[in-house]
Amino acid sequence: MNARDSVGGPTATGLEKPLHVMHVVYSLASGGMENGVVNICNRLPQTQFRSSVCTFEAGGPMERRLASDRVELFNVQRRFGNDPTVPIRLAREIHRRKVDVLHTHSWPTLLEGLLANVVARVPCWIHGEHGKLMNRRRQVIAQRIAWGMSDRVLAVSNALADRMTEEIGFERNRITPIPNGVDTKRFCPRDGNGHQLREQFGIPLDGVAVGMVARFVPFKNHKLVFDSIAKLLRLGLNVRLVLAGDGPLKDELVKLAVDLNISDRVHFLGIIDQVNTLLRAIDVLVSSSSHNEGMSNSILEAMASGVPVIATRVAAAMEVLDDGRAGVLVSPNAEDELTESLKVLVESPERRHHLAQKGIERVSGNYTLPNMIRSYGEAYLQTAGIDSPVDAIEDHQ
Repeated sequence: MNARDSVGGPTATGLEKPLHVMHVVYSLASGGMENGVVNICNRLPQTQFRSSVCTFEAGGPMERRLASDRVELFNVQRRFGNDPTVPIRLAREIHRRKVDVLHTHSWPTLLEGLLANVVARVPCWIHGEHGKLMNRRRQVIAQRIAWGMSDRVLAVSNALADRMTEEIGFERNRITPIPNGVDTKRFCPRDGNGHQLREQFGIPLDGVAVGMVARFVPFKNHKLVFDSIAKLLRLGLNVRLVLAGDGPLKDELVKLAVDLNISDRVHFLGIIDQVNTLLRAIDVLVSSSSHNEGMSNSILEAMASGVPVIATRVAAAMEVLDDGRAGVLVSPNAEDELTESLKVLVESPERRHHLAQKGIERVSGNYTLPNMIRSYGEAYLQTAGIDSPVDAIEDHQ
């Protein structure tokens, strides 16, 4: 640990001055990691923390969710590829703002954060991983060395921490898991029939609505769900597939729906801001990822909203769904297994209700947003050598 004496000492509020925590992210695009950073910055108690966010690519949609009256947002533009000027310019911004804790997120900021830390002599450097690990030999070595030079390494789940040890060879006891949390005031069970909410999304009112909230990228494995939906329709079940998200595979998936003769039953909504409302309008959520997940916010948000979840056994899904007691777990890429699990839930409102209640209980007991933010606050204070509890988490949207 290398915390400076000037970081602060205990007072009535725990600090002589708020601890300045700077987050470094590639961008504030739509995603679970970005959502987490925004929630942390917006809700950490200002009595103890001052937050800023540095992006390498400006203009992401999550930027507008940052509370501008309490979080400084700025950009150190990556001008080309591996721009060697980024760490120097980042170090200048760190020094200018007198940052106490530098928190870099995922591989795209790891090496830049390491070099900026060396130049600016940041009191504390924390690095967090959110799901995707780099597996080329030189990247494995770089991750292992850089993580070892940081003051603390975080992971969003125990499963991810285990992967970091298995795949990168980093000591498990040096990784602190902090599970994601969900805002249970925003994501909460619906009142009455969710079919009434479908109209605002242009979704017909008939049929069981199976939803996915995921980017259209290969590892999210939308094709698996398309194939299962096609099978259910051939069996005569009244089911619809509702997709929130966008990405490079959009055109391919539109064509797949046509080829499977299910295009009238597949609804592409694009990126939407009202995910909480959408979740209350659907009947089942599917997460069909094949790999690369850390801890899915979509799963947590669906559970908090009283929506039963079917998820593949990857990353933290087993942990979150309590080994299948709070949701349905299926093997990755197992089309028949997914189809049968969907068939059971489509045909059984009672089973859907049972899993919905188990999901609500699981989230309220283990994955609330205040618990997550308090854990990050504790990590910042402890790494800075400050023996003080975190003040009350602020209820800021």
